[in-house]
Amino acid sequence: MEKQAKQIYAFGSFRVDPDRQILLRDDHPVPLTPKAFETLLVLIRHSHEVVAKEELIKTLWPDTFVEESNLSRNIFMLRKALGESPDDHRYIVTLPGRGYRFAETVRTLPAGGDLLLQSRSRVVIEQSEAQITQSSASLRLRPWMIVALVFLLAATALVINFSVPRNWLRSRRTTNAALVGAPQLRSVAVLPLENLSADSNQEYFAEGLTDELTGRLATLPGIRVISRTSTIQYKSTHKTAPQIGRELGVDALLEGTLERFGERVRLRVQLVRAATDEHIWAESYDYHLGDVLALESDFARDVAGQIRVQLTAQQMASTNANDAVNPAAFEDYLKGRYFWNRRDGGGLNKAIEYFQQSIEADPTYAPAYASLAQSYILLSDPVRAKSCAEKALSLNPALAEAHTALGLINEELWDFPGAEKEYKEAIGLNPNSATAHHWYGEGYLMLMGRFEEADREMEEARALDPVSRIIATDWGVVLYFERHYEEAYQQLSKVLEMEPGFSEALMFRGAVLLQQSRYAEAIADLEESARIDGGPKKLGVLGWGLGVAGQRSKSLAVLNKLNAMSQQKQIPAWSFAINHIGLGDRDRTFFWLEKAYAERSGELRALKVDPIYDPLRSDPRFLDLERRVGLTE
Repeated sequence: MEKQAKQIYAFGSFRVDPDRQILLRDDHPVPLTPKAFETLLVLIRHSHEVVAKEELIKTLWPDTFVEESNLSRNIFMLRKALGESPDDHRYIVTLPGRGYRFAETVRTLPAGGDLLLQSRSRVVIEQSEAQITQSSASLRLRPWMIVALVFLLAATALVINFSVPRNWLRSRRTTNAALVGAPQLRSVAVLPLENLSADSNQEYFAEGLTDELTGRLATLPGIRVISRTSTIQYKSTHKTAPQIGRELGVDALLEGTLERFGERVRLRVQLVRAATDEHIWAESYDYHLGDVLALESDFARDVAGQIRVQLTAQQMASTNANDAVNPAAFEDYLKGRYFWNRRDGGGLNKAIEYFQQSIEADPTYAPAYASLAQSYILLSDPVRAKSCAEKALSLNPALAEAHTALGLINEELWDFPGAEKEYKEAIGLNPNSATAHHWYGEGYLMLMGRFEEADREMEEARALDPVSRIIATDWGVVLYFERHYEEAYQQLSKVLEMEPGFSEALMFRGAVLLQQSRYAEAIADLEESARIDGGPKKLGVLGWGLGVAGQRSKSLAVLNKLNAMSQQKQIPAWSFAINHIGLGDRDRTFFWLEKAYAERSGELRALKVDPIYDPLRSDPRFLDLERRVGLTE
């Protein structure tokens, strides 16, 4: 009996007994031919995996040649038995040219499980009724038998009633529970949701909701949640859970599928232990688009329960965000995040367009204002960025993304105490924000010369977003500013191994090599950086490097090029100042540094720590400049 119970599979309202070849729906037998039943078994045993048509045929008809139409007929019969409609293949998904995938989460019922008890109880009732019917003609029921039968039926009904999960009354369905006695999970990665919608253009929606769920989980205490930029690489991956777990350094993975039917959203997720690919828990959610905040809240609260996170009363209240959201505003917001995440080929401008549309649809939608602030700050427009961030916080003071954006904005405006205040606020609200730790560490603490604290924040950012190229590069920059030149060289070289054409990493590795007096290698990196980027900053740093390396004529040639460019457009004064540092011309350097100060150049934030300024540190003019920027008392 124990052996048979372990072989029971469950999905949705269906139960499958392989040994008895029985398919039950709501405890009622569903007729299937033996071959169709075998087909179902193969698919559910490979739930969420693509099973090739050739593999199915070989498994179902070993050593026998059959036409593919036989398999198609079995799939058709299965779909009919499972109640699928032609336009809603919620269980068996066809992947043209590849095969089939069973999209529902499948689990194995434990021996004596409550769900199995329901079907067993019904069998008892049906058998009892059949026996009574068969014997009624020849056997008169005695009074004690009638009383016993009544008690049996009543007890069975009570068992069935109390075994039905309460949350079946809602638009969500739990399909498993956490493993009792298993080690507590301390880190998780949300893998990109698979878009199962009939409209492939809903990809932005799947990506956006993945971000939203990741962000909601990131606010939970005591659990490390990997950033989206590190998990997006696993979209449509064939890597196993143990492989992904090792690469991201996490205990568990959350994976799932998303379907959209007009204004309805159906989300199916499952939690697996990364090291063993062991199924822990799964659930389905079916909500109206306007109730997506409630969906996110239920999801976060459910996951918190599975990973045994203890929520305070305040944290529990924060997960009860059941306010409705304007569907049009939410959809435009997700489209904006889709383009913001790419940030290429005008992506930021496209993102801004959608964020503005989101605000037009709902002027009280705080996340759209926060995302606008992030977009403007990346376009070097701190004034408009600050206005948007402050508007977002007036609508929702607990929005960590807005505090993070305001931290960088204040930093750009040389309000350093204000920057630290906002970064700390953001990390307090969302301790899993890789961006907040990154910007606080590299963007503030490092610039203040608080290197030990900067190292801690950068380590946290790297753990939360282990494959981010910009965090990896800025870790090399921190090491460079700390004068750990060999470590900085090794770190930046790792980045360039993954992406040889990343101009920012090339520029800083070139600067590191200059400090090591490896001039030929340094100039090669700086020239390649300027060739790839071609902007004034990269040219100015190249001119500086050439001057330090003793190639004065080439350094002057770069300076002439900057002068020629200034006839067509405004060139930041900082680029001229840096070039003059390399040429050793202090007076011209300070002339241009004063112009950079008048422009409120963001590059002056590094005056206190950047080795590029070391030749100037003994000059009273430099000390005065540091003070006026706000870096010293």
